[in-house]
Amino acid sequence: MAEKFAEQLHMWRNSIFPICLIVVALGAISACGSGDPGAGVASDQDGQTAATPVDDSGTSMVLDNGGIYTVEDFEAAGYKKVTQFDLETLPGATDAWFGFANQKNLEIRFYPSHRVALDEGVEPAEIAIGKGAVPWQKQPPVRFFAYVVVGNVVMLCELEIATCEAVIDRLD
Repeated sequence: MAEKFAEQLHMWRNSIFPICLIVVALGAISACGSGDPGAGVASDQDGQTAATPVDDSGTSMVLDNGGIYTVEDFEAAGYKKVTQFDLETLPGATDAWFGFANQKNLEIRFYPSHRVALDEGVEPAEIAIGKGAVPWQKQPPVRFFAYVVVGNVVMLCELEIATCEAVIDRLD
């Protein structure tokens, strides 16, 4: 019996363990990316920042149009605010609202500038859409699947980026 166990242990060490180690290492390497949340931002010929997907999955986009927006700007674009959030869990944010537009839920988080929105707002947005490292917490009742950074605002979109783009297109 002990000889059979020793044989199985030897097989594990020499074949299965190295394969598992390689799979874990490849997963870790492929998960690594740029730590700069603005890495997906591109500039056009005029030096203005253009709308650019941050990733290939279609779940995030950055648009630096130079805008500094308030909730009133979004209300004028058709956004209906419902609940104002406590900013304790949103470092750097100056205001945050849950609401809807075009029968889709949206969360809008305001920051002092576009740079602060990128530096402080992208990581919480990725956590909210299930891409970031999620700390233990209750699952929120609404699940957002995409986010857009436009000017000084991070918008969480219920289903897709197009949900947010419909409101952005109506901003003055």
